[in-house]
Amino acid sequence: MSNTRNLVTRRDFIYSSVLTAGGLTLAPMMPAWGASGTIKTWSPDTRDAAIASEEWLNAAFMAANPGATVDHLNVPYGDDTAKLVSGHAAGDVPDITWVYSDFLFTFGLEGIASNMNGTVEAIGRDRFMDGAINGITVDGNVYSVPFVGFPFFIYYRKDLYEKLGLNPPATHEELLHNIEACHNPPEIYGYQLTNQAISDVWNLKTAMWTHGAYYFDENDNLALDRPETIDAWNFYKELGKWSPPGSMAQSDLETRALYVDGKCAHMMTTTSMSANFTPDNIGRFGAAVYPSKPGALGASLDFYGAVIPTKAKNPELAEEFIKHWLTYDVFQEYLARTVVGWVPMMGDAYSDAYLNHPRISIVRDFIDIGGKAAANGVVGTGYFGPSKHAGALTATDVEKQIGDRLVVLDQKPEDVLKWAVDVIKSEM
Repeated sequence: MSNTRNLVTRRDFIYSSVLTAGGLTLAPMMPAWGASGTIKTWSPDTRDAAIASEEWLNAAFMAANPGATVDHLNVPYGDDTAKLVSGHAAGDVPDITWVYSDFLFTFGLEGIASNMNGTVEAIGRDRFMDGAINGITVDGNVYSVPFVGFPFFIYYRKDLYEKLGLNPPATHEELLHNIEACHNPPEIYGYQLTNQAISDVWNLKTAMWTHGAYYFDENDNLALDRPETIDAWNFYKELGKWSPPGSMAQSDLETRALYVDGKCAHMMTTTSMSANFTPDNIGRFGAAVYPSKPGALGASLDFYGAVIPTKAKNPELAEEFIKHWLTYDVFQEYLARTVVGWVPMMGDAYSDAYLNHPRISIVRDFIDIGGKAAANGVVGTGYFGPSKHAGALTATDVEKQIGDRLVVLDQKPEDVLKWAVDVIKSEM
């Protein structure tokens, strides 16, 4: 594994007297007081905009706190969670790391992440979107601080729809019909199904949620063995039928280029996909909320949360960093600089300055679809809210294995169901 290590110094920041992100401008301030010490931070995303915005954020914090230093490390998706677990056992963890999916709260239940109630209250709990903060609150406790999110929905080739006379799908059946109509391999495949790692199981989750299937019921009991699960998994297998060979071994981020290059007609992914579009090609693409059965919930909603590990060496400075990050002006500037389509998990961040920013306004339609999708979205595996058993899914990697058994090994949903129930029960 090759990680990029960046130690940002205050001098680097001072040399830039005014930092601008194409419309929002913050002049650095150098007070003679502030927090001091060194914090280690980890994050998983290695895209240019993600790295650049973090470098800016780290420098801004050090400018506001001349005695502070930020030591940052990129730890790629999949490696990040495993590294945190092993680091916790060895006592070698960062002061802040980014988490997502069920890790937003399971690390807290496992004693790896600190209680963040005080930090959330200091920032202002009412500033956070209800779906985000409620989706990770367990027995009144929060173990991560949400900042940017990525609602999932369907992207489709609008130019093909116009050519073939198709309408945006409102049902699962219509989605499959449109996928088949666009399928013309090897020139173009109807769908793009991915399942490389635990961070790529959103297609499986969303197929389940939108069919009314779930792992744990409202009483947090295992409830996978239901007809809705079989229906959802049969639908998932159909998506695999129209996907290119080898797609299940690829990640969501890797395959976005295939969609943009015109090799597949549909893909379920997040608002950040819109960062791949350009003024020249954006007109070829459309988006629609993922269809749901009557009474079922919507697609997955994921977001990043900042975590302070229980074994962090400098938790006080880490808390100051998070609070500084999410102050209104700093967060607005961060949003303008980071990955396009990483939408804020704080309601007051949807300002005119943000929505009309040149980097954001061009993809406004996709962000609006994301907002509609998020309204009925499911965080992690918590169809009825956070489950205390969610760790059983991540510990066994059962979701990825379900996907591979259904599509790669072409096993019957009924057989996969029996296997999955046994695996989850044994871990619970």
